[in-house]
This record gives sequence, structure tokens and C-alpha cells, in this order.
Amino acid sequence: MMETIVKLLLMQIAYNCPEEEIKSSTCFSEEEIKCLEYQIIALEGNTQKLKNPNLNKDLKRYVWAIARLGGWKGYASERKPGITTFWIGIQKFSSIMQGWQLFHDVSRR
Repeated sequence: MMETIVKLLLMQIAYNCPEEEIKSSTCFSEEEIKCLEYQIIALEGNTQKLKNPNLNKDLKRYVWAIARLGGWKGYASERKPGITTFWIGIQKFSSIMQGWQLFHDVSRR
């Protein structure tokens, strides 16, 4: 529980500080990053406005994906996602990650 709260706070900080780059490894493992990369492909829309604006592999790229999983629309004209959106996104990502790990465990046999 405490780990989730720390992750949420780090993501909130990363999203609100435009000039600061934070390594993605502070919140996510390598396996989680691989899973999030697949999620980003599915979460990005067809228009340029709905693409993930963070191309490099810093924390903001994955925070964007968590916010989208939490129900944030992704438009720059809307307000930034809040802690509730991140909380919902983390819960959904946790379920997705369990399925991801199960798939990889079964496919190795």
C-alpha cells in the first residue's frame, strides 16, 4: 500500500514539473515498462493531439499512460489529471500487469 502511495506522489511530481526529467525506474520495473509500452500503443489515438507527447523513456511517458488508463482524455486543453485519476489508473494497470505476468508464465511452459 505504501509503495503505491509513493508511486502516485512521484507520478504527480513528474507530471507537474515540465522541465524536470525523472527516470522511469524510480516507479516501474523493466517488465512493467515493457507492458506500459504496449499499453501506450493501444491508448494513443489517431490524431496528433491524442499521441503521447513524451517520446523519451522518462517517467512522464508512463505517467501519461497511467493517466489515460485512469480515464483522462489526454487533450492538452483539458486540465491535468489528478491524484484520483492516477489512483484509478494504477489499479487498472495492476490488473493488466497480473494478466501480463500470467501470459508470460504460461507461454514459457
